[in-house]
Amino acid sequence: MIAVLGLGSIGLRHARNVMDLGETVIGFDPSPQRRALLEAAGGAVTDNREEALAKCKAVVIASPSDRHEDDLAAAIEAGRHALVEKPLGHRLGRLPELLDKAESAGLVVAAALNLRVHPCVQMTRMALAEGVIGKVLWGRFLAALYLPDWRPGQDWRQGYANDPRTGGAIFDYIHEFDLAAHLLGQFRPLACIAGQSGSLGLESEDMADAFLHHETGVTSTVHVDYVTRPRLRGFHLVGTGGQIHVDLDRRQFRHVDALGENRVDRTLLGSYADDYVTEMSAFLASVKGAPPVCSGREALAVLDSVIKARTLAGLPS
Repeated sequence: MIAVLGLGSIGLRHARNVMDLGETVIGFDPSPQRRALLEAAGGAVTDNREEALAKCKAVVIASPSDRHEDDLAAAIEAGRHALVEKPLGHRLGRLPELLDKAESAGLVVAAALNLRVHPCVQMTRMALAEGVIGKVLWGRFLAALYLPDWRPGQDWRQGYANDPRTGGAIFDYIHEFDLAAHLLGQFRPLACIAGQSGSLGLESEDMADAFLHHETGVTSTVHVDYVTRPRLRGFHLVGTGGQIHVDLDRRQFRHVDALGENRVDRTLLGSYADDYVTEMSAFLASVKGAPPVCSGREALAVLDSVIKARTLAGLPS
């Protein structure tokens, strides 16, 4: 049995995917209405977190990000493997010592950064390993989406995105920062600018740009926002021998050589929903000994750098 802590939209998605993969689920959420949604989908529910942890072999932590640290501590204390939704947290806090404790106990702590299993990202990793664009010179990562379109019918000003301390575009799009690290190596932020366009009435930042320096010597930029229509999501890598262009939404991978000729131009099958299933399948495999797609250590390094970027932008902690 897998426990899911937090039964908002992402928690329910994870719970359904776990059940579709043949596992049973027990869900915890303080909200009776959210528990009822999982129960209607065929999962067991409880109003007690400790009961959920006692009955499971592994846990998915999908609670609000300011609860992740405490929920992870409880999972490790109960001796349970854990998949933690992004971001791993909104501060470092006890996370380093919790990961130490998990490793000492032989427990898997993985982070739910599902863009790593996107087929275009996997193609890019293989292309870079094969040196198809030569020495990488720079990268650009972009996530520009209109927040009100994410969950029609809900007031985006009431959700986690509008918390200036734990939400906002930078934490929400930590996926893009993780992709930069996953493809180009861990980084330190050199500069970051964040602000409010005023178009959504948010208290948190709805736009941000960061300039990163990677351990490989490569530089990259990350742009994230809540205000762009139509949406844009993807990345662009440039090397001495060509370029890679990826449109994540359209699942399009394009490799252009130094003369501007298309060497590869492929549109891959599937959807983000499929990537969530792949992510969950990989976590269940990691509980049995396979390496996690994104380890807690990797996620912690990205979180540390993102917190530093937020500090450079003058955002609250």
